[in-house]
Amino acid sequence: MSHASRVRPSPSEISELFAQRSQWQAWLDVEAALARTQAELGMIPAAAAEEIARKASFGHVDEAELAQDIARTRAPVVSLVRALAQACEGEAGGFVHWGATTQNVMQTARAVLMRRSHEAFMGVFADVLERLAAMAEVGADMLAVGRTNFRQGLPITFGWKAAAWIEEMLRHRSRFEGARERVFAAQWGGALGAMHASGELGPELNRRLAARLGLGCMEVPSRAGLDYLAEYFLLLGLFSASCSKIARELYTLMADEIGEVYEQQGEEVVGSSTMPNKINPKSAALALSLAARVRSCVPLALEAMQPTHEGDGANNQMLHALIDQTCPLAYQMICAFDELLECLRLVPEAMRRNVDISGQAMAAENAMMALAPVLGRTRAYARVKHAIHEAGEGPGGLAEALLRDNEVREAIDETALRHALDPASYTGRSREMSLAMARAARDAATRLREAPAAP
Repeated sequence: MSHASRVRPSPSEISELFAQRSQWQAWLDVEAALARTQAELGMIPAAAAEEIARKASFGHVDEAELAQDIARTRAPVVSLVRALAQACEGEAGGFVHWGATTQNVMQTARAVLMRRSHEAFMGVFADVLERLAAMAEVGADMLAVGRTNFRQGLPITFGWKAAAWIEEMLRHRSRFEGARERVFAAQWGGALGAMHASGELGPELNRRLAARLGLGCMEVPSRAGLDYLAEYFLLLGLFSASCSKIARELYTLMADEIGEVYEQQGEEVVGSSTMPNKINPKSAALALSLAARVRSCVPLALEAMQPTHEGDGANNQMLHALIDQTCPLAYQMICAFDELLECLRLVPEAMRRNVDISGQAMAAENAMMALAPVLGRTRAYARVKHAIHEAGEGPGGLAEALLRDNEVREAIDETALRHALDPASYTGRSREMSLAMARAARDAATRLREAPAAP
């Protein structure tokens, strides 16, 4: 199925995942999963577990009453446990939240929501890879300027530029995949994490509960060990920096003086309220803004992972705010980045025009390497550099300036020299790399889409 035909969650739907009602339902889901897992292990009666699971929804727990109770207790999970216990019939209510603590529920529930958000994020990631693959294929033979330090360097193809972006994105994919089991983990060990209340059954409860929720588990589920969550936001920060780099480059290439790419915008889109001639980039600007906001969350992640002793409410609050704000923001960012790639159009004529600014001088390295077997690399470099200086002041181009040099004429024939100075003949392995990375991107996108979703 192509990315164009699939329905993805909207950014508002991902934001809603972390809204209050969704959070509370996630807590109820964790309580239900806990009860069922404990019943499997004989820790609580099976009938009680089924009753708890049946009542763990807002069909049985009054949301408005829960909100009022939370306002009174300022202990949200205590209020939720009390409401769920009251909703249960018989003695089942007495087994709600058995051996658990607030942070177990809140952090594990957020891990579930983070995982769902991340699965949506990686779905858009697959779309990004597909778009970059198409760009690499279309641009594989599209002659373009390679620039360093804002100056023209060597000729490349635009596909090669996209290929480099693809490989960077594939590294991010590897990082996200490698961190998945660490990041999306249940935090389940009781009041401190040493499994005081669950005793010998604690490790098995930890493993089974995590598996039921589609999460990884920790051998020592310390409430103070928050590096695994901070890691995710560091990875998002890295990814956002790559998105920024690419979006910034495309933003720059849209300048009238360069004009190598542009955003295909609808006719109703307005560039400026006062200048009718302006067609401002929209998607690039949005992607840059959102990516910067994602990166700004990294310092908070590093602060949040430093609680005191065996747990710290202040750091918990930092962490919860970080998760609730950054996960939706990251999804919005990758959607904006994907939109940028979707609406981007290439202008090969402008790319060629910009190549012609340097002309033969852009392939000067090739001429030097053609002369080097006879003159030696250092002397060949000196002769070409001198000729570039002469060409800039005298008649004719670089080839003519070089051919006025007796040493050059003795080292290479005119036809070979002129061919060496043709930028179109000196793009290295741009084409091969473009097509190879396009295949790699499509393969990675397919694997991402085929990956089974967690329960």
